[in-house]
Amino acid sequence: MKKDMNRVLIETAVNKALKDIRESPERTIRNLIDLGLNFTNGRFQKNFFGTAQKMLRNEKSAYYTLCKDAITSVDQRALTTFGINLGYNSCTRGAKIIREIEAQRNINIPWSLTLIINHDKLKAEPDFYPSVMEQGRALGIHTYFLFVTGDPESVIPLLQSQPECAFILFLRGNQITDSFIEQMKSEKNAMIAVYADADIQETCKTLRSARLLYAVYLRYTEEDRKNIVTGQWLSDALSPRPLFAFLMADVTCSAETQQEVYAYILSVRSGQKQPVLFMDMKRDVMMIDEIISDGVCMVGFDPDGSLRTHQGIRREPELNILQNPLADILQRAMKK
Repeated sequence: MKKDMNRVLIETAVNKALKDIRESPERTIRNLIDLGLNFTNGRFQKNFFGTAQKMLRNEKSAYYTLCKDAITSVDQRALTTFGINLGYNSCTRGAKIIREIEAQRNINIPWSLTLIINHDKLKAEPDFYPSVMEQGRALGIHTYFLFVTGDPESVIPLLQSQPECAFILFLRGNQITDSFIEQMKSEKNAMIAVYADADIQETCKTLRSARLLYAVYLRYTEEDRKNIVTGQWLSDALSPRPLFAFLMADVTCSAETQQEVYAYILSVRSGQKQPVLFMDMKRDVMMIDEIISDGVCMVGFDPDGSLRTHQGIRREPELNILQNPLADILQRAMKK
């Protein structure tokens, strides 16, 4: 396989920076951001690195604390591989492919794909999900959000089948066994997002001991609104020291509540006082998509194959991923 020389150069520079960071963390972090700006010409990357550059002029920014903690607590190869798969393969190289195909076919292509895993399908046809991801990569999609309700060890072959992609596995703490953790030590292209319930503290402690990348997440309801916007939820979520904190609105949440929660998330990010990357799984995914391409879309598939977009669920047979190729579904459902 022909090597991508840009990726080789980026990996070399990042690995050197990760070694230097212990001596001068603030300066090296700023140098990494400058490096990102020098290596990119994409819209999303220029937006991201430009914003990061401005924010890190604040010497008291909590993002310095976050970076230093990640570098000392996470396996270096995992940081490099996941970060480059997400930042370069997905948001640079993949984004270029997305824009080219969108222009040719007059459709919207998402920068990421959400899959709620059908474990019966995975067991009966182990090549099915890797095939979906191959189809996705051909369209430029290199980031996958996998919601796993069964044995998480069963999805590890999916990560191995796509070493150039970035994966986030959304799990409950009681799914994360010692056996799963031991196997995940070898997988450098994935982050584990742990549901914020009673198991979160002990689970994250174990993941941290294993030097794995991890995040926390919550599917919030109307009843959670006050706890979130007053800062209590985030305060509790920071205790296990995650890299990311994700919020996703339940379908029962009003538009007003979702807007209020997102406004709070944005205020936390701009305030730079909390050492975590705080994101709304719908609005921020759509925001990234809007920067990457001209149209906005968000795409995922339920266990029964039904299409989910930012506009709702579609149950037409011709839009079912269990029955149709991904490109055909997007051509039908995501016309500009």
